[in-house]
Parts: sequence; structure tokens; C-alpha cells
Amino acid sequence: MTADAFDEGNLTDAERSNESRWRLSWPELKLLGIASSTSLYYNLFLLNATTVGFFIDAYDLFNINLVVVILNVLVNGKLSGTISDIPLQGGVLKAAANIGCVIGQIGFGLAGDVFGRKAVYGYEMTVTSIATVIIIAGPLYLGTGLFTYITIFRVLMGIGIGGDYPMSASVVADRANIRRRGTMVTFIFSMQGWGSFIGGIVFIVLMAIYKKGIHFHGHISQLNSVWRIYTGIILIPAIVTIIQRRLMTESTRMKGVQAMRGDPTLVAKGKVAGIKSLESESSSVDKEVEDTGVSATSTARAAAWRDARVYFSEWRHFKILIGTTMSWFLLDIIFYGISLNQSIFISALGLANSKDPWEYLWQQGVANIIIAIGGFLPGYYFTLFTIEYLSRKKIQIMGLTMNAIIFAIMAGKYNTLKHHSSGLIACFIFLQFFFNFGANATTFVIPAEVYPTRVRGFGHGLSAACGKCGAIIASLAVSIMSTNVGPQNVLWLFFGIAVICIPFTFLIPETKDRDADVIDLEERRVAAAAAGHEKA
Repeated sequence: MTADAFDEGNLTDAERSNESRWRLSWPELKLLGIASSTSLYYNLFLLNATTVGFFIDAYDLFNINLVVVILNVLVNGKLSGTISDIPLQGGVLKAAANIGCVIGQIGFGLAGDVFGRKAVYGYEMTVTSIATVIIIAGPLYLGTGLFTYITIFRVLMGIGIGGDYPMSASVVADRANIRRRGTMVTFIFSMQGWGSFIGGIVFIVLMAIYKKGIHFHGHISQLNSVWRIYTGIILIPAIVTIIQRRLMTESTRMKGVQAMRGDPTLVAKGKVAGIKSLESESSSVDKEVEDTGVSATSTARAAAWRDARVYFSEWRHFKILIGTTMSWFLLDIIFYGISLNQSIFISALGLANSKDPWEYLWQQGVANIIIAIGGFLPGYYFTLFTIEYLSRKKIQIMGLTMNAIIFAIMAGKYNTLKHHSSGLIACFIFLQFFFNFGANATTFVIPAEVYPTRVRGFGHGLSAACGKCGAIIASLAVSIMSTNVGPQNVLWLFFGIAVICIPFTFLIPETKDRDADVIDLEERRVAAAAAGHEKA
């Protein structure tokens, strides 16, 4: 049985209404694995390609938080998450992957719409893996030039990581039963939490292995091995994921989009693969696919390039794009402002204050794990188990509101929290909890659901790219701002951004049980009929 066997278009109304939101079929479980699984034994469990992708993405994005601390010790002999002798105090290095993400998210997202998911899926992970190999091969004799070397190739890594956002979201959303679509897309994204958590575990395991040489014998040079192993170990699941992704078939919905591009008369007929119009039956839809063919011809590809421009030229669609892009942009300023600079706040607030290099790095690793397991992972799973019952918009607004309140507490009670580490840890945990039981999850889910298949990759990719622009701002600004204006004022700024983000959510329609392809098909039929009347 293929993944296409559970496309929403193949369900009758009775099946759609009676099926449980939680009863996943075996093909659905396989799809989740292909998009995001953390399992390394895909031959046994067949759970690898989409989930492991986001596990790898998070590991690669957030490991720089600890790698910067190691490199600062190794190259500069300083115990700090701020690198004072390179541009913007290390912010460029932290921002590098996110700069690449912007390119990858737009490029791969658009390519997935034009050429089809199958033709593109897997190449983004290949780019990430190649960049990882080059990074860990960086020569130490470069001195501070190593920072520049890593920065350049983390941009390349980011192109691959960025491409995974629209591709995995589209692959799952194209195939998922609408009643379980939010759960499945959230499950893919929740692997970011596991990537961050497992990254922290790997880090302290490596520090424990190298404790004798670094801590007892003072062989600081052994940190050179630590950061390379820490960065490169993720290549093992990445290679398995590439193979699994290249073996995936095209979804029925995407085939239907390609068929419409090759034969525009299908729009008026309302008989399109995987898209059940208000007047068509699933049997006639399936037959139309067989008769028409679904290959992406040059004519169809040319039409694909026009789809996004024409679709978003209408205000009813463009205002949704404003909502998804601005929500993600503002959210990522505060999310990555904390996540990529966590080591700075941890040090500033006294959670990592040892003067011994090994102890300092160990404290950083432990603090990151506590925050990940206390807030990151529970937040994702609260979203996972409630998203089909609560609306996406309610979760997003609730999360942003709670983030604003917590930022206000952290900023207002900053001096008190500096002397009470338990209170500070609690604030960080609740902050990460409501990021992920909130806007960090929903800004990913909503673009996968609100846009029709023909522009889903571009709509999701552009929204994600705007988010990464926010992450870049956070990466470049927070390091230097925390030094020049102080962490307390940075926290007040984050409070203001969380509040400003809330109104943009109201530009987005609720996507729970919403089939964007059906809505899009009906809009196009009406437009085609109106154009026909005008010609007549």
C-alpha cells in the first residue's frame, strides 16, 4: 500500500466524518516516519524520512549554541557565549545557518510546487550533509579564521535545512486525512524538540568521555575533537533519510495539480485527482486522473511558475500571506533570540559561572538539557494532543500572550532572578513550553494547511523564510545588545515583540478541518465561469 492510499480525496463523506482523529493507519505511520522519525533502524520500523529530517534540522540549528562556547574556549581561551573578536560578537556565526535557510525555504518550496515533491524531496538533506562534512573538516590552524570558515559553510548547511521546512510540511499535508492533518504536521515539527534535547545529551556524553583529558590533565585541545564529533554524528541518520526520501512516490493531490496545469479544462469540470469538489464524486475524480496523466510537462511547469503570482495577487489570499509571514517573522525574533543565545542568558544569570573550562561547558550543557526536557518537549506534545480540538488560532494567541507575560516577569524581576537560579530555570522552562504549546508550532502548521497544494510549497517556504529573517535579526542583534544595553532590556524588547505579534494572527482563517484545495478549486471554477461569460 502506498502513501497515496490515505489521501483525503479518496475518502467518502461517511469515512471522513466517522474516522477518529487519533486512529492512524499503517501508511500514515510510515509517512510520519519518512518525514520526521528519530529511529535509526528504518529497515525494521520503516520510520525515518520526514521526522528524522526535523530532528536533524534542530540538532544542526541549535548545536551552534554550544559549539560557539567550545570554539571560544579553544581559539580565544574565553569562557563565554559571546565572541568579541569576530563580527557582531559571534552573531554572524550563529546567524549563518538561518541566512541559508531563507534561500532554501523559498527555493525548495517553489521547486516543490513546480517540479513536484518527488522530484525535489531528498536533495535538501543532501545539501545539509555535504555542508556538515565540510564544516567538521575545518582546519584548526586557521585560528580565528575558523569562525569565518564555519560561518560560510553553515550558510550552505542552512540552504538544506531551510528546504526541509516547506518540503516536509507539503509532503505530509498533501497526503494527510484532514481530520488528522494538524496532528501529523505537528508531529513532524515536534522533532525539533527531540533534536535540541538529544543534542544536549550527546554534548554532555562527549564531555564526560573527555573529562579526564580536559578537566584533570588540562588538555584543552581535546575540545577540538568534541565539537567535530558533536557536529558530525548527525550524518548517520541523515544518510538513511536521504535514501528513504528519494524512494517516496508523488501524492495524489500533487498529481492532480500537475494534471490541471496540463489540461486547464479540468478546473471547469471539477474533476481533479485528490481534490473532491462540491459536486464531484471520488470515483470520477480517480478516473479522470488515469485518463489525463499527471506528468509535469514543460507546459505544466510553465503554468506552475505563474500560479503563486496569480494566486497571491488577490487580496483575500495576500492578507493571509501577510498573516503567516509576519506572525512567523516576529515569533522567530524572540524564539531564536532566546534559543540561539541561551548560553549568554545562562551565563549572565549565573547558571554557568565556573572558571574551569570543562565545568563551564558541562554547566552549559546541563542547563540546555533541563530547559529542553522541561519546556521544549512538553510544549510540542501539548500542541500535538490538543490541536485537533482547540483551534490553531487559539493556541497561537494563547502561546504569544503567555510568552509576553513571562518575558515581562523575567525583565521586571531580573535582579531577583539573578540570585535565585531555580526561579530563573522555571521561567526559561515555561517560556519554552509556551513557545511550543503556541506560536512556534502553529506558525509551522498553519501555512501547511491554509494554502492549496499548487502554492503550498511557496506559501509555506516564504512564511518560513520570513521567520528565519527574524531569526537572523535575533542572531545578529541579541549578542551585541546583551553586552551594550544589558540582558534585562533585551527581555523587555522581547515582551513588546510578543504583544505586537498577536494581531497578525487575526488575518489568518482557522484551518481546522479546512480543505484549501476544495476552496481553491471552487474559486477557480467561479473565475473561469465569469471569464467565459465576459467573452460571450
